[in-house]
Amino acid sequence: MGLRRLQHSQGSQCKHGGGVMRTMRAALLESPGSPLRIVDDVQIDDPREGEVLVRIRHCGVCHSDLGIVDGAMPYPLPAILGHEAAGTVEALGSGVDDLKIGDRVVLSMRPPCGRCEFCLRDQPVLCQAAQSPATSATPGASRLTRNGASITQGLRLGAFAEYALVERAGVVLVPDGVPLSEAAVVGCAVQTGLGSVFNIAQVSPGKTAAVIGLGGIGLSTVQGLVLAGVKTLVGIDPHGARRDKGVTMGVTAAFDSAGETLITDALASVGGEGFDYVFDGVCAATTMEMAAKLVKRGGQIVLIGVAKGGTAIAVPALDVVLKQLSIKGSFLGNCHPQRDMTRYLDLCCTHGLDLKSLVTRERPLEEINEAFEDMRNGVGIRTVLSI
Repeated sequence: MGLRRLQHSQGSQCKHGGGVMRTMRAALLESPGSPLRIVDDVQIDDPREGEVLVRIRHCGVCHSDLGIVDGAMPYPLPAILGHEAAGTVEALGSGVDDLKIGDRVVLSMRPPCGRCEFCLRDQPVLCQAAQSPATSATPGASRLTRNGASITQGLRLGAFAEYALVERAGVVLVPDGVPLSEAAVVGCAVQTGLGSVFNIAQVSPGKTAAVIGLGGIGLSTVQGLVLAGVKTLVGIDPHGARRDKGVTMGVTAAFDSAGETLITDALASVGGEGFDYVFDGVCAATTMEMAAKLVKRGGQIVLIGVAKGGTAIAVPALDVVLKQLSIKGSFLGNCHPQRDMTRYLDLCCTHGLDLKSLVTRERPLEEINEAFEDMRNGVGIRTVLSI
């Protein structure tokens, strides 16, 4: 069946139809608002043609996962979430000849086909073939089962588990000098932040920018803006530790989002004119209203955060018209895995990008619920699970 594989010490294998079905440990979400449950009897298919089976070593905990866990984003359950992952190649489907068993890799949840309308016009994250099971009507989208029942492969990866199946286009080699625990955050936070700066906003040197929300994505955006050469960069967040981290990463000034004089103070840093670019990493009504007050005439507002379902854009239409504002959405920074994630990993090797500072805690998979609770409380920047 064109499958190359390596025997391994974790998980178990059983024969099925001439191949090998693996039974693995995973964190399972069974209902919104309930804790995830660690189970050890999830079965995952072999890689098919053009696919790669990856032994997950580390997976970051992201607000997109939290939104599904807390029920803010409707999703087909039961599901295995986790989409910010790095690991090693375990098995290769037929036709995958440019990787080898044991290669260190980081994954993308949006592997583009390279052929559809969106890929051809350089919108790889909108690829028709890369829709998640939650938005795809394709039968058999999930390759995971438990007790004979299908499990949703969350956001096309399902990486809160020992293994994940990924199309070859979504697998990117990690340089030897980059630890996998740090490389994992390139899969979501870093490509979203830097991609928002370079692919979506296309920030020019010498401009001014404000970033609302200084979590993993926000601080990645900050690093991208520093690399882009902005002259004034303001960070806004309710948590003092995150504001302090922003300053160490290049923020000119950091402000408390709950401060009564926030708008006045932030605008004072640019002579009251407003910012050329405002990146909203939260996308709540309050933060979008804040962005509208901070943006300069003729400026751009870039919406990055995953808003709660049903949330309307809270920017006055008259302002959009009279100030000639641009409002852009950014999903994964419109990044192409092979083009952009490779560049970002190279930046890590030249010390142009600091991944280590983004990962403020590592926890074992068994502490996944504690990791989500930290996120709810704004503790740390990024927690990465070891699996």
